[in-house]
Amino acid sequence: MPIWTDVTTDAISFSTRRGRQKQLDRIECGVATVILNNSSGNYWPNNTGGVYYPNIQPWKRINIRATYNGTTYDVFTGFIEAWRPTWAGTGGMGPMVQLTCADLQKSISLCNLNDITGYSEEKSGARIDNVLDDIGWPNLATDDYWKLGTSTLDIDTLLAYRDRFTDTGQSSIQASGALGNVNAMEHIYSVIQTEMGIFYIGTDGNPKFQDRYARLKEPYLTSQATFGDDNGENHYHVLDPVYDDSDIFNDIRLTRTGGSEQVSSDVTSQSDYGIRTLSRNNLLMTTDDEALDQANYLKGKYANPNLSFKRMDICPMRDPDNLFPKVLSYDISTRITLRLNQASIDQDYHIEGINHQYATNKAAWVTQWQLFDADTQSYWVLNATKLGETSRLAY
Repeated sequence: MPIWTDVTTDAISFSTRRGRQKQLDRIECGVATVILNNSSGNYWPNNTGGVYYPNIQPWKRINIRATYNGTTYDVFTGFIEAWRPTWAGTGGMGPMVQLTCADLQKSISLCNLNDITGYSEEKSGARIDNVLDDIGWPNLATDDYWKLGTSTLDIDTLLAYRDRFTDTGQSSIQASGALGNVNAMEHIYSVIQTEMGIFYIGTDGNPKFQDRYARLKEPYLTSQATFGDDNGENHYHVLDPVYDDSDIFNDIRLTRTGGSEQVSSDVTSQSDYGIRTLSRNNLLMTTDDEALDQANYLKGKYANPNLSFKRMDICPMRDPDNLFPKVLSYDISTRITLRLNQASIDQDYHIEGINHQYATNKAAWVTQWQLFDADTQSYWVLNATKLGETSRLAY
């Protein structure tokens, strides 16, 4: 494990954002903002007398943790993009420093695949793993990326710290020719869109990949908690119900590289709401049948609107012993239940995005979850009966 410098005593506030707002969105880079007290002057990069000199540099590793009831949880792990001196008052009073941070996905997005001889046909998980290998992740060598002090991290320890996902993927990804100036993150996005899985950076700073089977297996099949308005149910602070046309798509058009456009349409939905097209090109599956199966699945999921709750805010101080372990341990894909008697709502959701805000002077913590309905239909299966027939199995 890396060696960290603890700067908790200087912490004033932080906020983090990870995940996505909608299920059709790609998961973008996770970000964080941290405010530190700089009355000591230790966070000025040119202060040769500072205890952290000369290590106040961009792209130092940062880890935000929270400890509750003896258990420590990772909240965010990434890299410091910038150190911005600021003040709480005027005339240089109340010196502070603001850290803007990004997770590993930014590094991936800044790296192009060059002089790569190409990839053979392989499962989506294997392709992502090979891309990470080819960009040299983690490529930190023996540099002191981890701490503000002077100790270094040896390469064997660093490599032992590296952790990756275990999902192999369901889609076979096309073989590629030689690659030059192909953005690594864009290639991963293409793989993810083909797979209909998700790729994100975990709170521990390591890449996570979930294929399209992941949420059809434990622990994502079982709701971990119920939030509602009955006695004994978990408290929520704010809900954001949505019933609109923003996620209606009834004309799905998918084209794989080297394939023909596959179209799946819902004429009833088109009559009710007009033609609403969702188009995706340059997918990497190996057959048109799989592209058509994906189009049929998307049509079934998005052809008609439904009342759903896109966001839930939780103030864990309201019931700390119960709520803090949940807001600190639940991650992307965790399944929860929302019950509202007045609206006859009793529905399961997956967490798609997670935001945290905390200020030490107010001792106030707010967690915001972006939500999306848990699947109400099975995924498509390859080499089986077409979607919608009674013999359809889980893909």
